[in-house]
Amino acid sequence: MPGFHINAMGEMVLDAVDDICVVDVYDLASDIGKECEKIIDHFGPDSVTSLMPKVINALELLEALATKNERENATVQELNDRISQLESEKLEKAEFRKRFEKELESIEEQWRTETRELVDLVSSLQEENKRIIQQQQELQSQASSGLVSDSQVLQRLKQQIHKQRDEIKTKDRELQEKIGDVENLNIQIERLKNSGRETRRRNKLLQVQVRTLCEERADFLAQLQDQHREINALKRRLGIAEKENEDLVKSGDECDPNRPRYTTVELKELMIERDELVTKVNDLSEELRALKPVDKTDGIDPGEETPPEDDPPVQGPLPLEPDDAPWKKSSESGIRKFFRKLFSEPDSTSFPRRSLSTLSKMALSAGHHGDISI
Repeated sequence: MPGFHINAMGEMVLDAVDDICVVDVYDLASDIGKECEKIIDHFGPDSVTSLMPKVINALELLEALATKNERENATVQELNDRISQLESEKLEKAEFRKRFEKELESIEEQWRTETRELVDLVSSLQEENKRIIQQQQELQSQASSGLVSDSQVLQRLKQQIHKQRDEIKTKDRELQEKIGDVENLNIQIERLKNSGRETRRRNKLLQVQVRTLCEERADFLAQLQDQHREINALKRRLGIAEKENEDLVKSGDECDPNRPRYTTVELKELMIERDELVTKVNDLSEELRALKPVDKTDGIDPGEETPPEDDPPVQGPLPLEPDDAPWKKSSESGIRKFFRKLFSEPDSTSFPRRSLSTLSKMALSAGHHGDISI
């Protein structure tokens, strides 16, 4: 038992309040029930009659506290997981931001270097252009062959400038593509976060459904055990009745004037007819009294009136009420159900006329009404 331990005196001692769960409470209730059985075996049921409601109320309170503790522990664990997740996401974002900043710095540095080189190249080209213009002005008097060579140099320089301009545009396009890739990665990260939250929500719903199904299964098992016990009791009663019937048949004497001459079915029919006739006689008597004149009824001595003789009510065992009857349903705690199952086991034969199931029912009824009568 995680929340308890047994000391040297054989007593159960609480270890930690945070570790107590509903299973521990049920284990403790089982041990208490066994000890109560021992006390009942030695001293009788009267020795624990006043103690059982208090023990059950204390165990119910402990069960409620254990359930609340489990919920709070689950909430704390969920919050810790959420904090860890947020911290990991924060670290990932910081690392991604650092990496992105480094890439941007490297790209900017490369762009500055290329721009610097291009500016230097343009400056050199401008200087060279100026020098060429000066040379052209100085060589205006030269022949047309010299002019053709200068025009070729200018054309080559223009081609180089256009080529470098195209390279700058290409670098700008690559930079825009990198920025677009970074935005797509951010969108994918948000999508993954949303899917993770949806998965956690579904898991939580599944846990609630599993817990509900477990509780329903426990209720069904308890009902099934009660039905099995009722069936076994009815079988035992049927066997006893059949045995008594056989004994009566065997011991019957044809010449005995007191022997039974009717079957059980015939006796039931006769009793039903007798009850119907008695009811009709009572109704007719009431109608007759209602139809009598008032003046005649005043002169009659009340002592002379003899009410119709009523037959005694039919005696016999009443049919057992089903356990699933709507008037018997009540919201009982798990501890009360546990003690009801524990004390209703068929193997406890310590008392011939009062079983432990009767004691448990009396204790449970005392928990609701405040008094126990045995």
